[in-house]
Amino acid sequence: MGKKNKKEANDRHSIVDDDESDSPAPGAEEWMKRYGPPRHYEPYFHGPVIERSITDVLCLMLFILCMIVWLAVAMIAFLEGNPAALVQPADTKGRICGVDAEVSEKPFLFYFNIIDCLKIETLTNLNCPTTQVCLAECPDYNYFPLNREPRAEFNLICIDAKTVNPRELDYNQISDLVSKKECAPYVLQSRPVYGRCIPSFLLTVDLNGSDFDLDTNIINELENSEFAQNGITEVSISLLKRGVAFALNFGNILQVLFDDFITAWYIIVLGILVGAALSMGWCFAMRYFAGLMIWGSMLALHVLLAGGVFFCWYEYQELEGVPGAQDSFSLSLELDSYLRLQKTWLYAGGVLCGVLLISILLTLCLCTRIRIAIALIVEASKAVSASFSTLLWPIFPFTLQMILTLLWCIVAVFLATSRIQTFVVAYADSPVFVGVLNKTFNSTDECNPKTFPNNTQAECIFNSYEMPEYHNYMQGINAFCFLWGLQFIMGMNQVTLAGVFSSYYWTIDKEKDLPRFPLLRSLYWTIVYHAGSVAFGSLIIAIVQVIRIILEYIEVHLKGKSNGCARFCLRCLQCVFWCLEKFLKFLNKNAYIMIAIYGKNFCTSAKNAFSLLMRNIIRVAVVNKITDFLLFIGMAAVTTAVLVLAFFFFTFSPDFSFSAFVVSEFLPIPNVRYYWVIIIMIGLGTFVVAHISFSVFNMAVDTLFLSFLEDLERHDGSPEKPYYMNKDLMEIVGKKNKKRRLVEVW
Repeated sequence: MGKKNKKEANDRHSIVDDDESDSPAPGAEEWMKRYGPPRHYEPYFHGPVIERSITDVLCLMLFILCMIVWLAVAMIAFLEGNPAALVQPADTKGRICGVDAEVSEKPFLFYFNIIDCLKIETLTNLNCPTTQVCLAECPDYNYFPLNREPRAEFNLICIDAKTVNPRELDYNQISDLVSKKECAPYVLQSRPVYGRCIPSFLLTVDLNGSDFDLDTNIINELENSEFAQNGITEVSISLLKRGVAFALNFGNILQVLFDDFITAWYIIVLGILVGAALSMGWCFAMRYFAGLMIWGSMLALHVLLAGGVFFCWYEYQELEGVPGAQDSFSLSLELDSYLRLQKTWLYAGGVLCGVLLISILLTLCLCTRIRIAIALIVEASKAVSASFSTLLWPIFPFTLQMILTLLWCIVAVFLATSRIQTFVVAYADSPVFVGVLNKTFNSTDECNPKTFPNNTQAECIFNSYEMPEYHNYMQGINAFCFLWGLQFIMGMNQVTLAGVFSSYYWTIDKEKDLPRFPLLRSLYWTIVYHAGSVAFGSLIIAIVQVIRIILEYIEVHLKGKSNGCARFCLRCLQCVFWCLEKFLKFLNKNAYIMIAIYGKNFCTSAKNAFSLLMRNIIRVAVVNKITDFLLFIGMAAVTTAVLVLAFFFFTFSPDFSFSAFVVSEFLPIPNVRYYWVIIIMIGLGTFVVAHISFSVFNMAVDTLFLSFLEDLERHDGSPEKPYYMNKDLMEIVGKKNKKRRLVEVW
């Protein structure tokens, strides 16, 4: 009797569900079999897993090893490289003027034929294709040795800065030295600029003034000399004139732009800060205006398409009965000839009408999914507002990426300037056998001055500076480590943000139960447990990027070749790997979200993310495109707003008393020459800041969306398995959390 009463007492309260669980949609079972069954309810799962373990340790060790190798490459580059060679002048033999022992007392570089420096090859090769020698001082005179009446009081400037007295030579000997390019064909009065002897008239002369006649002083002398037969032509003279004008104008413009930047730097910083504030405000305002922007844009699209259909019908009616309007199409380069035909407007109206009908049908069919996307965007705005630190967090990975990029550039420059001296055998009229080395040397054969004997008729002399062959491989290592490190930082950023926003979604009472310092907790999980998984994902992207770079390198070297089939195959490969990189970045991003939620390794997370997305492929497409559309509108609106503000700031009118008061009292307009350059700088900076801010918002949408799909598959709304989504999402998808109903059993 007691047991019976106890059973009745225990059965007085039972749980009764309001509704039955939903049945799968027709055809969904076969699709789910292909991409795996839906996720099952797990009683212990209530959001991001707390108990985690280290994942993908091997990949983390490989990444650390890669960074160590990169550090070794950087140390070798710093020891062997000399970036000063890019700035300091070096003669034709590679010796730095005023630095190397042979030319330590000759700090200035002189160009034999400065006209060659004005050719386009100089800009592409970054090297003036003329003989260059180091001098103790720049010449302070004009001298044309090939003139029929040379001025003998000046000396010739020759290789190795040897001075030759023209009074000791006849004209034929001087002409022979010039033709062999052993001596300069002319000497112009020069001034040192950054260690280089630049003709004075390029630096101080006003071509429009009357104090200097370029034609009389320089050009006529060149044309009258015999050197005109050895390279000085009318084209060269014209090139020199254009080069003079370009040097003067370009130098002045650069100086003015630099002065403008120094004067208005605070305006640039202020404009970028205004753009950052507008970007943050836009993210917060999305909860109120997301639906309005989406539905308003769709309505505007439908109105425009309908207006286009009406306009085509109107033009078709206007051409009724017009002579020639019923003619058939004929090939013509004049657009008006097509606009005068009825068929043009008939076909155009038909196309627009078809697009309008398809757009309306898609809107009606995807209405629910569009509402889901809007609700997720609104929820993402709330998640960002709840964790305001996430908007400031991207500054840290962005700074790391800039430091990494700077390091790559520095190492690349040091490697590019790592040169070794090469020596060749000279003065060997016939093969020379060196018994000590048991080797026969011919003229121009490479040799080592430390081991080459001095008791032979030949000499081992300096030839040139060359880059060691192994440095090409080191440049490849430098590029690969840079790409891997860059992708690693991006992956760490994405996993950290995904951990924050997943914690927000998987919290039912978001006002009371949100974790404290979610960003720091997620960052700790990412660094301690999942750095290896991030290294795995970033390695895959880096390998694909290296392959793309190799393909680009091959394409550059195939230019000018006639093998069309090879170029076609190369373009196809480039397209394939470009698409592959985009797909892998998309997959990595969703895999990182699954890592942040479940704490599993990269391969498992990528597989689960891909299966989940494929089971909800239509929702994925709609949410991604709508999110991309809103982010594009946001970045365009913020950048345009800041550009407009900057434009009106620099071009304000005193007639507007308020703006005049603000400008005159608080923020005076800087005195700049080219204010549009400052406006462009502000626009570029604002776009970068807006892109960084909206990338956080995009990550929030993707994390909430993946969590929403997991929520739908794991739970059914019963008291034991309640949904974590908000009420708006549950209403859109026709779900609700069922309440416990207390039934009194008598």
